[in-house]
Amino acid sequence: MTIGEKITQRRLAAHLSQEILAERLGVSTQDVSRWESGEVLPDAEKLLQLCRVFGISADELLGENAKADDASDFLSLPLWRWSLRVISPPLAFAGTAAALTGLTGAVYHALTADQWYTDFGRFGTALRSTWCGAVLSAGLLLLAIALALLVFEVLLSKRD
Repeated sequence: MTIGEKITQRRLAAHLSQEILAERLGVSTQDVSRWESGEVLPDAEKLLQLCRVFGISADELLGENAKADDASDFLSLPLWRWSLRVISPPLAFAGTAAALTGLTGAVYHALTADQWYTDFGRFGTALRSTWCGAVLSAGLLLLAIALALLVFEVLLSKRD
C-alpha cells in the first residue's frame, strides 16, 4: 500500500474531507489531493502533522509492513495470553447469569416467605436458607475473577 493510499484510508476512517485535512495541516486542498494520488510526497513536517492528526506513528504511515489486523495480532499472542482473552467473556457471562439467577431467586423467596429469622429479615433468610445465596455468591465470584483477568490483560497490553 502506498503512502497516498494510507493517507486516503486514514482520512476516510477519521471522517475528514480533503478540505478539512488541508485546513488542519495549513496546506491547500490540491496538496492533499496530490499526496493521495501519489504525485508528490508530503515533506517531513507535514508527515509528522499527518501522524498527529490521524493518531498514528510515522512507522505506521511510512512502513511497508503496516500493522496487520487485530486478528493476526491476537493469534500471535502466547498461549496463556490468548487464553486470557478467550476465557474472560464466557466467565463474565456465566457469572452474570448466576448472580442474576441467585438474586432473582432470593427476591422470590423473600416475597413468598411466611416466616423469617428476625435478625436477617426476609431477604437475609432467603439468602441464608435457600440455594439462592450460594448461586449469588458463586456468580459474584465468577464476575470478580473475570474482572481480574480483564484488568490483568489490559495492564499487559499497556506494557507491550
